Amino acid sequence: MARRRLGSRPVREHAARHQYLQAPDIPLLWLVHCSGVQLPEQEKFYADRRGGGTCFFRHAELEQAGIPVLAGIFGTNPAGGGYQGISPTILLAHKDANIAVGGVGIVSGMAPRGGFDVEGLEELIARTRDIKERPPGRVETHYGDTGFFAQVYEEEQGVLDGLKEYMRAIPAYEPKFFRVAQPAQPRLPADDLYHLLPFNQKETYSFDDILARLVDGSEHMEFRPGYGPEVYTGLVKVDGLLLGVVGNRQGLLPKGYPEYADYPGIGGKLYRQGLIKMNDFVTQCGRDRVPVVWFQDTTGIDVGDLAEKAELLGLGQSLIYSIQQTDVPMMLVVLRKGSAAAHYIMGGPTANRHNAFTLGTAATEIYVMHGETAAVATYARRAIKDKDAGKPLEPIAQKMNEMAQKYVDTSRPAYCAQHGFVDEVVNLSALRGYLQAFAGAVYQNPQSICPRHLMMLPRLVKG
Repeated sequence: MARRRLGSRPVREHAARHQYLQAPDIPLLWLVHCSGVQLPEQEKFYADRRGGGTCFFRHAELEQAGIPVLAGIFGTNPAGGGYQGISPTILLAHKDANIAVGGVGIVSGMAPRGGFDVEGLEELIARTRDIKERPPGRVETHYGDTGFFAQVYEEEQGVLDGLKEYMRAIPAYEPKFFRVAQPAQPRLPADDLYHLLPFNQKETYSFDDILARLVDGSEHMEFRPGYGPEVYTGLVKVDGLLLGVVGNRQGLLPKGYPEYADYPGIGGKLYRQGLIKMNDFVTQCGRDRVPVVWFQDTTGIDVGDLAEKAELLGLGQSLIYSIQQTDVPMMLVVLRKGSAAAHYIMGGPTANRHNAFTLGTAATEIYVMHGETAAVATYARRAIKDKDAGKPLEPIAQKMNEMAQKYVDTSRPAYCAQHGFVDEVVNLSALRGYLQAFAGAVYQNPQSICPRHLMMLPRLVKG
């Protein structure tokens, strides 16, 4: 819904919303009642590449891709609100609505005089009152003359009912067309998730146990289970619809892994085999047209000279490339940690165009690295210089503690949701419902299809 006035946060939300819809090819529905930009702060969002006007051309992009945009229009909508109202595909209006290039205030003030005084304000008041009686762009103009409004309704509920009628007219496949099995509830209860997923980031858990509470029949088909043990990849069903899943496993990894190093592997971190496996899996998902759900709980990619010799830098970027090549919709759930480049390459919204939605939980933390690690990276050299110069170290220690605390304050779930790092923070017991909505949206009208009997992934799993 368009806000009463557009500020910087709604503008960011508009840009993200169009990407959500274009990834799974689902229609966009607007309830428009917008008086334009927040004029006292226009410099924050009017003119840049992600400013308030981008939704107008993004509507054109959606329509060019065959994705309709429907608008229910209420109240007064001048300037930016007018373009918000005119740019969708179908416009349905309440009888008291209007859309216009310029509203009463703008039309009244179109002759700047270099300043204001009492006499000028008296004239402005009279002119504004006159125009307010018959505002530009009212229903008699855009329904009776221009025909911009497809329908006009006496009651606001009528506009909502009209939108539902148009939604019913949009083509969509019946779910049975793509179902590979009858829908089934998980055999294990979703209420278990709150004790299976520890809030304490240092505690480990079984990702397989989490997955079993979310998917049909608590069943899955794991892809390459003996390779890259820090990562789960596999196929699941949600409402009988096939989804690919990628998730971080936790805890101490098998002895001798990673094979290129003499130190033990720890779950949550990414190593050579895990990166290769994810590249392979998402490539096959693209081939079979299977949408992907990512579950992140990662501290990042392995670092150090041995990791560089093992090509981890290149393999991480290879995964971004592989994701872009798939051209299938994806969804991300940040179960706990989303950190470093691993947050980008594991389906993160920053690094691909296929991420339709990103969810957080009560345990979500998103940052470039742990706050204490960041403080060390920032101040270590300074500490050496001050130590060698005989200066006290207490001021640097204080700054490092302040920086670490700032990372805490700016990485937790509420901050992540407020600043668009995640699109919503969800109740764990409701998470399956989001997976169902994602699967249903993706399969309602896909742009390309792989017949189930021609898919390779199930065959690769079975061997």
